[in-house]
Amino acid sequence: MAGLFDTFTIARRGLTVQQGNINTSSHNISNIDTEGYSRQRAVSQTTRPFGGMSRFDTTGAGQVGTGAEITSIQRIRDYFIDYQYRSASGDSGFYTQQNQTLSKVEDIFGEPSDTGIQELTSQFFSAFQEVSKTPDKSDVKTVAIKKAQALADAINYTYNQLEKANQDSQKLLESDVTDVNSYLNQINELNKEIRSVSAVGQTPNDLMDKRDNLVDKLSNKFGINLERKNLDTINLSSTEYPNSAFVKSDPNDLGYSRLSYIDTVTAATDSSGNLTGDVTVKYYPLGNENSTLQTVTIKTGSAADAKSLKDELTQCRILITDKDGKLTMKDSSNKEVEVGDGGTVSASQLTELKTKIFQTYKYDTSSGTAVNNVDNNHVKGYIAANQSVQATIQGYMDNLDRLAAALGYSVNALQVGSLDTANTNLSSSELVFVTYDETNKTTTSTDKGLTAKNIRINEDLLTDTSKLNCNTSSASGEGDGKRANAIANLNTIKMNFSNIAAGTDLSKIDRKTFLTSVGMSGTTGFSDSDCLKLNAGTTGSTVDSYYKSVINNIAVATQEAGRQQDTQEGILSDLQDQRSQVSGVSLDEETTNLIQYQHAYQANAKVISTIDELLDVVINGLKK
Repeated sequence: MAGLFDTFTIARRGLTVQQGNINTSSHNISNIDTEGYSRQRAVSQTTRPFGGMSRFDTTGAGQVGTGAEITSIQRIRDYFIDYQYRSASGDSGFYTQQNQTLSKVEDIFGEPSDTGIQELTSQFFSAFQEVSKTPDKSDVKTVAIKKAQALADAINYTYNQLEKANQDSQKLLESDVTDVNSYLNQINELNKEIRSVSAVGQTPNDLMDKRDNLVDKLSNKFGINLERKNLDTINLSSTEYPNSAFVKSDPNDLGYSRLSYIDTVTAATDSSGNLTGDVTVKYYPLGNENSTLQTVTIKTGSAADAKSLKDELTQCRILITDKDGKLTMKDSSNKEVEVGDGGTVSASQLTELKTKIFQTYKYDTSSGTAVNNVDNNHVKGYIAANQSVQATIQGYMDNLDRLAAALGYSVNALQVGSLDTANTNLSSSELVFVTYDETNKTTTSTDKGLTAKNIRINEDLLTDTSKLNCNTSSASGEGDGKRANAIANLNTIKMNFSNIAAGTDLSKIDRKTFLTSVGMSGTTGFSDSDCLKLNAGTTGSTVDSYYKSVINNIAVATQEAGRQQDTQEGILSDLQDQRSQVSGVSLDEETTNLIQYQHAYQANAKVISTIDELLDVVINGLKK
C-alpha cells in the first residue's frame, strides 16, 4: 500500500499543478491587451494510480491515487467563429474601401455647389441669354465667354480628379500586394516554426495566435480558404483562386505562389494606329519597386483580344507569380516553366494566362472555362474593391465625356453654322470650345475628338469678342442676337446620350458623328437662313438633366456602399464580441481563478507540512 513518501509525492505534484495554473493565469493577464491573443488553460489529469493491477494485488480494495499532472496548455479558440469572422471581414473590407473611394468621388463632383458644374452650366446658358438681349455689348459677350471658360475648366478639372482617383485605386493595389506578400511570408515562417514545436509534442499556442492574427488581417484583402493539417500547420489560398496555394504545410517550402504588381500595360499598334494583337506587360516582382521590372509580351491573336486583355490587366494590376515573383506557364509537357524577362506568352496560352491575373471582383470565364471562383453575390476584400471601383469611376468619366461633347459640339455647331467639323459656313465666327493637344501642350483650332479631358475655351474669343457670332446672319458678330439665344436654348434640347455605347472612345469621333448619334440634326447646309434650326428628338435628356442623373447615381451608389459598410461592420462587431467571449481574457475570471489556485497551492503545502510532522513522529518519535 502507499506510504507517507507516496503521499508526499502526491502533494508535490499538486504544488506543480497549481504552480502551472498560476503561471497560465499570469500569462493570460499579461496578454490581456495583446492583439489576437487567445486565453489559455492548463489541462490536468490524474497520474497513474498505485496498485490494483491484478486480483492478487495486496494493496487493498481499489486503487490508490498518485496525484495529478498538467498534460497540456490549451488555447481556447472556436474555429467556426474564426471562419465566420474572416468571411465577414472580407465583406466589410470590400464595402469599407468601396465607400471610401465613392465618397471621394462624390466630393470631387462637389454637388450641390455654387462652383460646381451644374451651377456653372446654368450660368453659361444664362450668360448667353443676356448676350441675346444686348448682342452689341462687348462686356456682356466677355462675361459669356468667361462663363464658357469656367464651365470648360470645371469639366476638365473634375475629369482629371476622377482620373487621379482611378490611379490612386491602382496604387492602392500596389500597397495591397506588398501587404499581402508580407503577411503570407510571416504566416509561412510561423507555419514552419509551429510544425517544429508540434513535432516534439508541445503546443505552440502563442505562435498559433500570431499566425491567426495575420490570417485575420489577410482576410481584409481577399477571401480566405484555410485548411488545417497535421502538426497544427495550415494550407492557405484565396477563395477566388483556390488552386494557387499561398501557404503550404509542406516543410520543404516549395511550390507556393505570391502576388506581383503590374506597372504598365501597352498594346502594340501599326502605322495606322490600329491594334496588332500584342500586349506588353511590365511588372514588379512581389510588388517591390526596388526590383528590376520584368517585361513579358503576350500574343493575343486579335485586336479585340488585345484590347480586352489590356483593359483587364490595367484594371486588375495583379499577377499570381511564384514565390520569387516570376511568371510561370505550362510547357508542352505540362510542366511549370518560368517566363523570364523579355519572354513571350503565346496566343494558345491566353486561357492559362487569365488564371494568373488576380481578378477578385467578379466571376470570370475564358472560352467556357472558369478562370476564378468569385461569388458575385459575396465579393470580398480591399483588393476587389480597388479593382471594381475603377470601372465605376471610369463610368463617371465616360459620363463627363458625353456631357462635354454634347455641350461643346452643339454650341460649336450653332456658332459656326455647321454639323461638319471640317466646314464653317459662317466665316466671321470661330469655335467656342476647342481641344487641347497634350503632346504640344497647346490648344488647337478644332473640336474634333472633344472630350472632358481636352475641352478648352477658344483663346481667340478671349482676345476678340467680336468673333462670338450672335446674329442670324454671318455678316457681323452683332445684330438681332438670335444665334446667342439659340445657344441659350440648348438647355431645353433633349439628346439620346444612351446611343453612345459604353466605352466608346470619343476622342476618335467628330462633331457630326456625335450629334447625329444623340439624335441632333440641322437643315441642309446650315445656311444663314436656317442656321438656328439645330433639331433634336422628343426623347432623351437635356444637358442639365443628364448631369443631374449622373450626380444622383453617384449619391445613390455612395449611400448604398455606406449602408452596406455599416451593416457589415455591425456583423463583424458582433462576431468579434462572440470571439472575445470565447477567447478573450477576463480579469474577473482570472482573479477568481488565482484565488482558487492560491488556496489549492496552500492546501498542498499544508499536506507536505503534515507529512513532515508525521515523518518526524515515525523517524524520531519511535526512538523514545
